[in-house]
Amino acid sequence: MPELPELQIVAERLTSLLAGQIIKKTVVHNHIVVHGLPVDVFESKSVGETFDNVVADGKFLILSLTNHDIVLNLMLTGRVRVLSRHKRPTSYDMVSFQTEDLTLWYSDEKKMGRIYLVEKGDYSEVAGFADRGPSALDPKLTLDIFKKRLKSQRGQIKNVLRNQSFVKGIGNAYADEILLYAGILPFRRRYTLSDTETKNLYLAMKKVLSRIRDIISERSLDEIAIEKRDFLMVHNRRGKICPLCGGRISEVTANRFKTNYCQTCQK
Repeated sequence: MPELPELQIVAERLTSLLAGQIIKKTVVHNHIVVHGLPVDVFESKSVGETFDNVVADGKFLILSLTNHDIVLNLMLTGRVRVLSRHKRPTSYDMVSFQTEDLTLWYSDEKKMGRIYLVEKGDYSEVAGFADRGPSALDPKLTLDIFKKRLKSQRGQIKNVLRNQSFVKGIGNAYADEILLYAGILPFRRRYTLSDTETKNLYLAMKKVLSRIRDIISERSLDEIAIEKRDFLMVHNRRGKICPLCGGRISEVTANRFKTNYCQTCQK
């Protein structure tokens, strides 16, 4: 699942490729991902629009057009690619936007994502968009604000990190990475964290996500699309060696989500 660092770089790549390009043809190849509008209206309203810029907003991508915004929630397997030529769609290709020079493809193997075409700046119909917290990498999210927001949360700390109403942009994989670096077990209840641990969690969140963003910034849009996460320290590494202490990495699966942690480093 693409998380905030990937989506920020994807947004930058798409802006550099698409800015100023006019949509000549929109084709919905699978209607299941289109929400908010009938397919024919989605297609017709987007044609003639010019791409402006693309931004990452938590786990959403917002593609700004002349009069509308395309909003993408990629979920687990949604991906975007830009090709210099049109191609025959595969069973995974959901929507394509053709310009004079390029085609933007949205593909989704599990068909779980959502795509919307909305009036510019109006996200009221986008599921899960409202009532979210600040971006995890927002410079305005200070330690004091983080502490205040954390106090209102309940439950296990990993679930808190993944809760978009707390901070937006963190998913399952990077929550594991942050908690390893912070030295906190993912199953700890929020109220058990000391002031020092809360500070460590905040610093780990900023450091880990920034580090991942720097790594991903060196990769192409196609490389990001295949989600090669060779930089992960703990997530999805059950039984392997913890890079911080040399111990073994453990794994617990609940509700189809894996949680990986080091019993030596994390308390």
